[in-house]
Formats: sequence, C-alpha cells, structure tokens
Amino acid sequence: MKGDIGGRPHRGLKEEEGIISRLGTEVGISRDEATYYMKLIKAGSSGASTDAEISEKLVRRGMAILSGDGKRILPVHPRLGLANHYRTWRESMVREINERRMRVDRLILELIPVYEAATEKRAEEGGR
Repeated sequence: MKGDIGGRPHRGLKEEEGIISRLGTEVGISRDEATYYMKLIKAGSSGASTDAEISEKLVRRGMAILSGDGKRILPVHPRLGLANHYRTWRESMVREINERRMRVDRLILELIPVYEAATEKRAEEGGR
C-alpha cells in the first residue's frame, strides 16, 4: 500500500504539523523541540552533534537518550518519553508551588505585626 512504512499508514504533513503543534500546547515543549522529537521518532536516531542544544533538552526531559557510544541521540518511546516529561514537569510545578507557599508564609509573618500594631493603634484612638 502506497505511503505505508512497516505496515502502518504514513502520516501526512498536515497531521504531522498538528502533532508538532500539540506537543507544544499540550506537552509544553518548544516548536523546535517538538519538530526535532518528531524527526527523531521518524528516523530512529540522530547524530549527537546535530542540534546538540535541543537534543540535550530532550534528554533532560527523558524524551531521548544518548547511545552507549555517545554518538547518537535515540528517541524514547512516546508513551514513556511523554510520561517522563510530564513527571519531571509535574515535580517542577509542585516544587515551585511549595516554594511559593513558603514565601507567602514568610510574608504573612512580616505582615502580622504591621496589622496588629495598626489594630492596636485604632483601638487606642477609639478608646479616648
């Protein structure tokens, strides 16, 4: 059948563009990273020096791995790769939320004396 690779229908350019776009909106990676990941999936690997910065980002996110000899970048299966990325993203968000909560708690502790002093002053002024 024309357009088949390994018994599966070949994805059209329009559909591929949609997937790349959704990798950006749903997964939260840049268009360049999404495009490179799609190329990796289709080709099976890429030279480690090709788009080294993007390759490193995908490796850090768990979406690609460096071959044993260090010469190739290999895509991680999408089920695992996207799950890895989501897990690291989620952990980062939880860490950020917890850090923000600690900053808010410190701010609360700074504001309490200001509030209490102002309340005390109003009570004194009202009691005269």
